[in-house]
Amino acid sequence: MRRLVIALFLIVFAVGAGSPAVAAEEECDQLFPDITCERSGRWEGFRKPIASPYLFEDPFITTGAYAYHVYHEFPDRSVLGGGHANVAALQLRIALTDRIALIATKDGRAWVDPGLSVLDDREGWFNLAAGIKGILAQSEEDRWIVSGILRVELDSGSKDVFQGHGDGVVIPSISAAWGIDRLHLMGDLGMEIPIDGHVQSTSIFYHLYADYAVTERFSPFVQITGQHWVSSGDSSIPVDFGGGTTVPLAPVQGLLGIGSFEGTDVLNLGVSQVAGLDLITAALGFHFVLSDRVTLSVAYDRPISHHKGIHKQRVTSALVYEF
Repeated sequence: MRRLVIALFLIVFAVGAGSPAVAAEEECDQLFPDITCERSGRWEGFRKPIASPYLFEDPFITTGAYAYHVYHEFPDRSVLGGGHANVAALQLRIALTDRIALIATKDGRAWVDPGLSVLDDREGWFNLAAGIKGILAQSEEDRWIVSGILRVELDSGSKDVFQGHGDGVVIPSISAAWGIDRLHLMGDLGMEIPIDGHVQSTSIFYHLYADYAVTERFSPFVQITGQHWVSSGDSSIPVDFGGGTTVPLAPVQGLLGIGSFEGTDVLNLGVSQVAGLDLITAALGFHFVLSDRVTLSVAYDRPISHHKGIHKQRVTSALVYEF
């Protein structure tokens, strides 16, 4: 099933990348067009969504650097017994042509302060994820665009912050945007497919986003994020209790009586019995344009579904620099 999904996605991606765009603006025929032609790949009025930054990839082919800070609180009834985490991260994107970009979407360092007294504070690096994005079809005149994205997350992170497990995750997705006057809509649909499906969980994710340009500089937005787990892991990830004592997640899960949960959009913990669960969050925020190339964005989100996992509430802030 996993191989079939990836193969079908690659076929669609190849066909779309090789076909002409519909009613696109005049294209730059040089490599790195944002640098060599002073092109801007993001259409006027559209802003980059920042909530769920590790999964939600917009369809525009851009070049830029995107600095993030995330403050995330855990529910009291979770494997971490409450507490919070801070994450600092930097995403990078570079447009190779008008229609294809290389993207580096996951990295960063996390500082985790669990509420559970037997767990020590910890810090470490997140896994790395990168890939390619290409326009499948677009019409700038009619203000719509559809792109395909394929990313791979490596098991390169620190086990101190529950990363570096499994053999990596493949993340295919489709992203689209449409605008009319001051209203801008975006959405995507994708999957997280672990290379070793026994260790980690498989999920489907989606995002629905809308902003409205009150002024040229200020745009409030709303976003709905959903994640549905279609298969479970084996709960073999070790939980470090300090002093060299580690216990697999399965008995910890039973001991605490916390039920099934997963790591939302940031972690793939490979927890057992998560198949069929849904986590849905709602976000409110704003974009404020500081200059022609720099935008400050802030988002607050919290779960609206019955299942909350390890997500109580989150504040995400980003400083976006694009050519």
